[in-house]
Amino acid sequence: MHKYFVFSILVMQSMFLHAQVGINNPDPSATLDVIGDVKVQEKLYLENPGSYTSGPNSKLLMFNDATGSVIKFDVSNSDFGPLNYVQFVIKNVSSRGLDRGFDTKISAAKYTVAVHGSFFDHGGNTNVYIRSRSNTNYVEGQQFFAYVSEGTWWLKAFVNDSEFILNGNTTSVDFYMDLIIYRNNFITKIWSDPLNINMNKLETATAPLPTGF
Repeated sequence: MHKYFVFSILVMQSMFLHAQVGINNPDPSATLDVIGDVKVQEKLYLENPGSYTSGPNSKLLMFNDATGSVIKFDVSNSDFGPLNYVQFVIKNVSSRGLDRGFDTKISAAKYTVAVHGSFFDHGGNTNVYIRSRSNTNYVEGQQFFAYVSEGTWWLKAFVNDSEFILNGNTTSVDFYMDLIIYRNNFITKIWSDPLNINMNKLETATAPLPTGF
């Protein structure tokens, strides 16, 4: 009789461990299914959060500084995303290129901009080449980058001391610049000071690891 009693207790414990518990929910659909607010006083651990498989309509969680609460961030209903992509097509640029800059009007206080890729042509004609203005046998390096000026992000696209040529003559060009635009709220670490590395005239060296990595 004692053996049957112990066996019954073990079966009941097993059923309890595999049961679904609902709080304010009479019909739970998960191991713990809560309807209402959840307040965690200390740490919250997620042993197996799973893989990210959602598409552009996914929801993110973000901290609201004004209310001190965690809120849902819906990318599909927002004016911005944590990561944004846009292609700037800047047409009919001087043969010297975009060497004086182009103001994108994107706020540097809210966003960080990086040039992901770029190319140029002339109205779809890709036979454009580069010629040095001072020495036809020497071409300087290309410069395609984003930088901050007076609070907004600017773009530059040119070749040092060179001009763009089509059929032997200088030509205007169209620049295609792919930009990745990061929302500053979602960048967890930003180093305001540059990391200065002295190579001591060596060809290779090991840079110090930035703080936090």
